[in-house]
Amino acid sequence: MWALYLPQIGAFQLAKVKVGKSVSLDTPLWRYMSLDKLISLLEDNILYFTPLDTYRNSDPFEGYMPKVAFEAFAEIFGSQVKELDKAHEQLKARAGKNADQLAELSKMKDGILALSESTKHTYKTISKGITVNCWHANKSESEAMWKLYSDNGKGIAVKTSVSSLVKSIEHFQQDILVQLGAVKYLDFNDDQLSPKDCVTDGNLSPLLKRSSFSHENEARLFTVPKIDTSNVNDFKSKPEFIKTLALDLIEEVYISPFAGEPFVSSVKAICKKYSIPHETVKESKLLEGHEELLDSISQW
Repeated sequence: MWALYLPQIGAFQLAKVKVGKSVSLDTPLWRYMSLDKLISLLEDNILYFTPLDTYRNSDPFEGYMPKVAFEAFAEIFGSQVKELDKAHEQLKARAGKNADQLAELSKMKDGILALSESTKHTYKTISKGITVNCWHANKSESEAMWKLYSDNGKGIAVKTSVSSLVKSIEHFQQDILVQLGAVKYLDFNDDQLSPKDCVTDGNLSPLLKRSSFSHENEARLFTVPKIDTSNVNDFKSKPEFIKTLALDLIEEVYISPFAGEPFVSSVKAICKKYSIPHETVKESKLLEGHEELLDSISQW
């Protein structure tokens, strides 16, 4: 029933990242973070994957789809409910005022409603249990990301590429399928959308977000939980801890343009301690170079 979230899962068993067509191997990726998270990455060689349920306050639509996609989903997976509801209406028309038949119809209607609620509950449980690790896709730095993810100007950004990210995870054998794709941003209320518009890399979720979040320009790694759909109530969403070789992952480390000393020196010292080449540790030049541009006016 939930195969649309997990295409070709049987094709991969160990240490494999499935890269979607929405990104290319040379796509540059950035992850803005605090210094303590960089230290954790270097020390533990682990990527933290957050359940979508964790975003219930910041974006409760995470894991959901536009209405048109839910309607298409219902056409495929809700046919049993629709058929039962149709049968109920036909029987109701024949029952007239027969008390016994009306009582049976009432029970039947309760069963239909219960099945419908069960379908919604199962969908929500699976979609909110998906775990993600999020990156900003961009050729250059983002001023907005620096401000969003720096602690009072003290922040760093790990720059990598899709190929380096994949290599860092596939360095280890891990019995889990990790998928990677670019998030598609849509107006969930756009009545001109088609179900096809809502598909990314063969998935309806979790690579969909509302257009209000398009500034994130996000590419994300994600994993789908293994859930016994006959016993959904026993499932509790939890994070995944995916092994990654940090030194394969990190192509460059950028220090926030809003940071000063001693933070800058501290970042460089930590990177040296963990054998990150000094030439790959860079102080952001995002706020520099404007005077040089002005000087060009006198060059004639």
